[in-house]
Amino acid sequence: MKFKLLKQIILNKGALWLSYIKLIPIVRKLNKDSMVIDCGANVGNITKRFAATGATVHAFEPDPIAFGILKRRFQSFPNVILHNQGVWDKETDLNFFSHKNQSEEPAYTVSSSIIINKKNIDKEKKCRIHVIDLCDFIAKLGKKINLIKLDIEGAEIAILKKILEKETYKLFDEMFVETHEKKIPGQTEEIEQIKLLMQKKHVSNIKLNWL
Repeated sequence: MKFKLLKQIILNKGALWLSYIKLIPIVRKLNKDSMVIDCGANVGNITKRFAATGATVHAFEPDPIAFGILKRRFQSFPNVILHNQGVWDKETDLNFFSHKNQSEEPAYTVSSSIIINKKNIDKEKKCRIHVIDLCDFIAKLGKKINLIKLDIEGAEIAILKKILEKETYKLFDEMFVETHEKKIPGQTEEIEQIKLLMQKKHVSNIKLNWL
C-alpha cells in the first residue's frame, strides 16, 4: 500500500473514532420518532450510527464512488433515505472536484468538494453534480428536525450564512458542523463573521466543532 494512501486511511480512521466519541451523547437523544439529516454522508459510517437508533435519516452524498458504497450498505434500511446530491444555499448543477490523489480508492472521497480553491483537490479531476437548497429542503420536510450533521468540505459557509439570514435554525434542534477554513483561503475570516452573527442572533443550536 502506498504511503500516501496509508496516511489517508489512518487520518480517516482517527477522525471517525473522534466522531464516534462525540456521537455518544447525541445518539442517546434519538429514537424512531426522530429526524436526522446527514450532509456529507460519504460511505455511511456516521449514517449507520444514526440509523441504528431507529431515526429516519436523510443521507446526502454527491461523490459517485462514495455513493456507490453508501447505496450498497443501506439498500435494505427502510429508515435511511439516500440522496445522490450535494447540499448548498441554492439548487443548481456544479463542478465537483476530487482529491488530487483520487483513483478508485474510497479513502480520498472524504475530501471531494465543490470549492475550487480547496488546497487538496485537483481542478482537472471533476464531474458535474446536482446540489439542492438545504434551507428549502428543511422547510419542506414540514417536521422538526432533531439533528443535522454538516460536513461538506468548505461548502458549509454559504449554507450557514443562509440559515442565519432565513432563520432556518428555528426548524431544527441541533446542527453539528465541520468547518474547513484551514484548507480554504479566505474562510477563516468568513467563519469569524458567522460566529459574530450567531452571537448577535443568540443562536446556540449550531455547533461549529464537529471535528
